Amino acid sequence: MVRFATIIAQSEILAEEIVLDVFLKIWQQKNKADAISNIETYLFVSVRNTAINSLKKDQKFHIDMLDDAHIQLVDFKPSADNLLIEHEMWEALNNAVNQLPAKCKMIFKLIREDGLSRNEAAQVLDISAKTIDSQIVIAVRKIAEQLHIDLSNPKNSKGLTTILLTF
Repeated sequence: MVRFATIIAQSEILAEEIVLDVFLKIWQQKNKADAISNIETYLFVSVRNTAINSLKKDQKFHIDMLDDAHIQLVDFKPSADNLLIEHEMWEALNNAVNQLPAKCKMIFKLIREDGLSRNEAAQVLDISAKTIDSQIVIAVRKIAEQLHIDLSNPKNSKGLTTILLTF
């Protein structure tokens, strides 16, 4: 949550405050917590809204937070199941992912690293699920281009999407 808030607030200290405020508010209203159907999505949306409200108060808010946001992603690391994959391939994949546009990176982070569904990510970012889908397509195309993967073969396209969003 703090990493997500830092992207919006551009300050880790402010982000920590924002996340603490959200958790405090939930604690203060714990009798209403049973009404929350998906706590993870609720937390992301609450953090986003609290961060935006905080920035609006300070007159520092830039309305399109995704276009020029610096988004730090966790590097891919081979799991025990993937020990045969060469180190250079993972490095190339990490480089390709890090070169994605900010909006693609943010969506990629929410789905890949935070485990949200496309609908949850859409709700968190206050955009449509179709925008999420189109950004995922853009990300896959750019990464495939960087890695010289031919997407005209449906197996390559599906395989790359699976690798990117499920590891």
